[in-house]
Amino acid sequence: MRQRHDLLIAGTYLISMDPDIADIPQADVLIRSGEIVEVGPHLPGREAGGAQVIDAAGTVTLPGFVDTHWHLWNSLLRGTVSDRPGRDYFAVKRALAPHFELGDFYWAARFGLAEAVSGGITTVHNFDHNVRGPQDADANIQAHLDSGLRGRFSYGPPDSAPSTSPNDLDDLAKLRARWPEDHLDGRLDFGVAVRGPYRTPPEVYEREWHVARSLGMPITMHCDRCLREEGCRSCGLTRLEELGLLGPDVQVIHAVHASGQDIEALARTGTRVSLSPMTEMRTMGFPLLTELLEAGVQVSLSLDTLAMPTSADILGHLRAIISVEVARTGSGTVTPRRLLQLATIDGARDLGLADRVGSVTPGKRADLVILRSTDVNLVPSGDPAEALVYTGQIDNIDTVVADGRVLKRHGRLVFDDDDNPVTMAATCRDALLRRAAAAGDWQL
Repeated sequence: MRQRHDLLIAGTYLISMDPDIADIPQADVLIRSGEIVEVGPHLPGREAGGAQVIDAAGTVTLPGFVDTHWHLWNSLLRGTVSDRPGRDYFAVKRALAPHFELGDFYWAARFGLAEAVSGGITTVHNFDHNVRGPQDADANIQAHLDSGLRGRFSYGPPDSAPSTSPNDLDDLAKLRARWPEDHLDGRLDFGVAVRGPYRTPPEVYEREWHVARSLGMPITMHCDRCLREEGCRSCGLTRLEELGLLGPDVQVIHAVHASGQDIEALARTGTRVSLSPMTEMRTMGFPLLTELLEAGVQVSLSLDTLAMPTSADILGHLRAIISVEVARTGSGTVTPRRLLQLATIDGARDLGLADRVGSVTPGKRADLVILRSTDVNLVPSGDPAEALVYTGQIDNIDTVVADGRVLKRHGRLVFDDDDNPVTMAATCRDALLRRAAAAGDWQL
């Protein structure tokens, strides 16, 4: 990991996402040992105390973005998925997943997390639905720690595992012993990725829920059972409520076909929803963002995968979301500032991290993204929140700080040349395709 230094971010326009602090047009943010210790305009004696000063005049600073559902293992599949017959996401995933080796899991995660840093994302929930053995889980966890980012690792089954085969629940129970708190640097926790009642029989999902809850691990599950069913109008979430499977410890993914009753069940039980609008609109339908928010459901945002392909251009994603919601519903519920909230503090709430990150608040950890507000696409500007969502780009990101460590500076990722995840991911991807071709599962 990069060395951590005390930092003073000086003279930025701060969008704090903390209602008690609000926006500060000329703000200083003092960081010591990775913790935000003081926020305010023109802090007295700000250049004292040995902190490295980041001159942030002409910038906007936000909490780091939080992604609540990302399949990091298939980051290597970018460029192999296309609209050609036989090259759709699911076909490619099924063909290549069995050929992943240990190094592929590590470098796929490091690559995805490097792109996260590039896009100002400082927290990632790694929904791993191709854990082929304990070492694969460990490789993902180590990659996350090495990246410097914060997040959660949710342990799932191997890709295309039989419906009667549960997660490796024995290894799941050993995970915390293998990775004690002092190894995790306060930056990573564990969850369970399940397939649920529509993809597994009761003897599987009941045991998985019981083990997850007995271990105190949050549960995450895709809700896309009628993805390819004509005229689908329900996700069946009312049945999950009846079975006692919903609750504040459960995160449901997508739910693009949720009925009004499904949404009411989510709201009643405090179940959280992670939407991946770019992949949902490509293959599933329109995300029901307005309906979920108006019902009081806790919502967060995510990329899903780099294989579709998508990118970590969060501002571009937010721009697409607000345009779709205005056209689809005509409602004013989804505003630029509400979207920035979804991408920061609401994501932190989804992952149980709102006491540590999600806003620029003294006492929280220093996860921050600093954008140049003087770039041509952001001037002239009125409300900086509106400017970022309507015209902001990933190229505007100057600096990214994660847990007090500077991981991007002057628009460039900070890592050693001999530990470059971009180069390593390309090498691993080429070798993966050759192995799959040799086994007859891929055509080069």
